[in-house]
Amino acid sequence: MYTFLVKAGIICEEMSKYLSIVLSIVALATIMVGAFSWTRAFYASVKNYEPPLPVANLTVPAETILPQTARVVVVIVSGLGSEWLDSFEWPILQQLAQTGANATIISEPPTYSQTARMTLVTGASAELNGVPPLDRPLNELTATTTDTVFARARAGGLKTALLGRVDWRTLIPRDQLDETFFIEAPGPEADSATLDASLLALKDTSLDLFVIQFNGLNWTVKGQGSLTGQFVQTAVTQTDEALGQLARAMDLNNSVMVVVGDHGLTSTAGQGGGEPEVSQQPLVMIGKGIMPGDYSAVQQVDLAPTLAALLGVAPPSAAQGRVLFEMLDFEPEQRVVAQLALTQQRLNLAQAYLVSLNGPEAALPESLLTDFEQSRVKLSQNNLSGAFELARLAQEGADTQILQARASRVQAERWPRLLLAGLGLVVWFGLMWQRRGFHVGLVVIAALITLALYHILFQAQGYSYSISSFYSVALLPFDIARRTVVSFLVGGALVLVILMLVGEKDWRTLLGTSYGFGVMTTFLFALPLFWAFWQNGLTIERYFPAPTPVFWQVTGLLEVMIVAGLGLILPWPIMAFNVFINLARRHLTDSQPQTDRGPLPGLR
Repeated sequence: MYTFLVKAGIICEEMSKYLSIVLSIVALATIMVGAFSWTRAFYASVKNYEPPLPVANLTVPAETILPQTARVVVVIVSGLGSEWLDSFEWPILQQLAQTGANATIISEPPTYSQTARMTLVTGASAELNGVPPLDRPLNELTATTTDTVFARARAGGLKTALLGRVDWRTLIPRDQLDETFFIEAPGPEADSATLDASLLALKDTSLDLFVIQFNGLNWTVKGQGSLTGQFVQTAVTQTDEALGQLARAMDLNNSVMVVVGDHGLTSTAGQGGGEPEVSQQPLVMIGKGIMPGDYSAVQQVDLAPTLAALLGVAPPSAAQGRVLFEMLDFEPEQRVVAQLALTQQRLNLAQAYLVSLNGPEAALPESLLTDFEQSRVKLSQNNLSGAFELARLAQEGADTQILQARASRVQAERWPRLLLAGLGLVVWFGLMWQRRGFHVGLVVIAALITLALYHILFQAQGYSYSISSFYSVALLPFDIARRTVVSFLVGGALVLVILMLVGEKDWRTLLGTSYGFGVMTTFLFALPLFWAFWQNGLTIERYFPAPTPVFWQVTGLLEVMIVAGLGLILPWPIMAFNVFINLARRHLTDSQPQTDRGPLPGLR
């Protein structure tokens, strides 16, 4: 009986080795397929993102609210971050800033070009302006249904013009524009053509709103891959001189010139994240109705409502910013009427937002509506300061309602995901603990070294842990693959060497240990995914997630996919090489002649 039990135990132990190997193979294959499917679903949700409320159905504000203050010319310099002003010579832009109003304008991630430009003309954040968060090629773009300052100007009887990159043609419906000039070729030459067309269009005194975009600076830096170099300085000089030509062509006694960047760039020409060099751009306004001076930072969503106030029209219906009254030389009654229009727009937006999240029974607090009505009463009584403050408080209250409703909905969706993520983490760790075998210390050390080496290489390449590191979505998988393969091969080499040194001979143990290294390494690379899933879910739906979890989610999925694939393949060469070394050692041992180790003759 004892012998039978011993044999049964041996058989079970042998079977467990086979089972462990099979389970490791199944687990790694499942993880690789799952990571690939999750990556595809996430990318599709980014490309097809839609705002949490139907912005096309928002109540459109009144067409005209004020007399027009001035003709407005907005110059968007793509890639122009605030740090550019300190790093390069901008004599003309600096002169405009000293003569007019200047401030830092702050944008919220994702700070990509198309969504940033749409925020500037809609006053809506990236989450609401209707443009997918990633820049898309022309053939994948669709016209936005979000209200713009162009639409408000046209509704107010004004004429508009838009000049710049060809993607504007798709983003802005043609019926919102009277004059257009779009150019497909990028670079400084395109800026020269845009400048010539702009100088010609400025001679048409019937045009009230111009938006001009220069892309040469952004294109040059991305081509260089850095913020340094003679070509970059040349692009800076050309852009600055273009600003001077536009300013000289304008009558600033009757017009306003606005110069603003859409986003900045990192030292490696990246964008998209929330770093100060990417999310902070200069804002300069000069001309009629502008109060010169240095001002504190403002938000990117503030520009469109401010432009609407200067043009004497209502703000775009999805705008989330404020009018920069501190920079505007408005009469008291002008300020009150502009604030009332903004408050009315914001109450409409907040009501639609609450309904989209909480159902048709959702409603704003009655106090906000009361404050708005009271502000109208005070205006009729010529109590301008009281009317302005009540209207401003009602607008800020509506903004608070939007933020609170969003935060509550996001938090409510996170709790179930937290439980799922925690459960998945515990189950995975438990399975790994159950299948631990020989050389578990080696497996853990090699996996940790692999992870550490990956991040050392990541930082050595000058990257930061931000979506601004995603210089190219198309090249991102290859960039991650190179670091992952190098790191994993180093970890695998460590496993191979130590198994050789300890003289492990059982091929099943060799294979099981190598697969254990693959599973453990995959687990370590997958840890950020549990956190990202808790924060963001599997895909983007209704809300833009925080940029930091997005970075770890995207990189983690690609890393896990590659590590799991390598973990399926590498154990077999490690096992085969060890088996070969063991056979070679045995052959050498067997081939050595047997010698008599007795005492030498003459020594007794």
